[in-house]
Amino acid sequence: MPPKKKKGKKKGKGKKGGDGGAGGDDAPPTEKETLLRQELDHITDELTNVKKKVDDLRQENEWLQQEAHKIRVESHEYMNYMEKKTTKRQSTIISLSDQNHQEIQDILDQKAKMLAEYEEKKAGLRAILLDKEHLLAKTKQELEDLQEYKKLQGDQLAKIKELEKTVMQMRGVHSDTIQQLKSNFLKDKREFQHDSHARISTMKAAADKEALQCLSEHTQSIKVENRELRKQLFKLIQKTRALHEHRRQLEEQRKELIREQQYAQDLKKLRSARQHKVLKSFGLLEDAENGAELRPTSDQSFRSSASSNDLS
Repeated sequence: MPPKKKKGKKKGKGKKGGDGGAGGDDAPPTEKETLLRQELDHITDELTNVKKKVDDLRQENEWLQQEAHKIRVESHEYMNYMEKKTTKRQSTIISLSDQNHQEIQDILDQKAKMLAEYEEKKAGLRAILLDKEHLLAKTKQELEDLQEYKKLQGDQLAKIKELEKTVMQMRGVHSDTIQQLKSNFLKDKREFQHDSHARISTMKAAADKEALQCLSEHTQSIKVENRELRKQLFKLIQKTRALHEHRRQLEEQRKELIREQQYAQDLKKLRSARQHKVLKSFGLLEDAENGAELRPTSDQSFRSSASSNDLS
């Protein structure tokens, strides 16, 4: 294959980008414009690729034609060489003896084989050449078909310009509509704020009135509850005082009982000492010791009598 030539990008693509930039300064493209521009870019890229492919095929075809011409020249030179060689060998064969007939036959077979190989290579190259010519014809047909794409590109550019005009008109109408909507919105907003202030004032007055009423009711209920608690507290204080008084009386009674008990014990000790002294003076102490077993009974009766005397 021959080396392919590198080609720069077409200027048509840059021009298209410039037109798009000029349109973008006025207004942002719509969705439809964007889709059309993308489709146009895709078609332009395909056209560029097809042109590049056609150039490559044309260069390849030229190279194949050069190779075919070179092969024809080489074949002609080879045929001349073979003819000269054959003529030389035939002249040599004439001078040879019968012993060299086998060598001559071998040479003839080799010649036939070489001619067959040459014809086979020639047929193969002819087939390749026909394929390349067919491919070149097909490429020319594709180039003719690309004229329709160019026409479509022109129609799309015209449609894009019309759409840009429509967008500008719609943008003006849209701007007027937005201004009208903004004016209506501000008017509605002022009316709503006025109504809101009036409603808030009414609701605030009602809330203040309800709050005062709730506060009054709550204060009244607290007063009633305080009176009830004051009554309960007074009753508890009276009950506590009565309990304290009863406790004081019980304490006095307990102290009195303790004093009476102490007094009874002292009286008992005193009487016991007097009795012991009397018995000792009359010599009855021994008899009293002998009757010690009977003393608890007498002591008990004595205590009973003492208690009755104390109580009296």
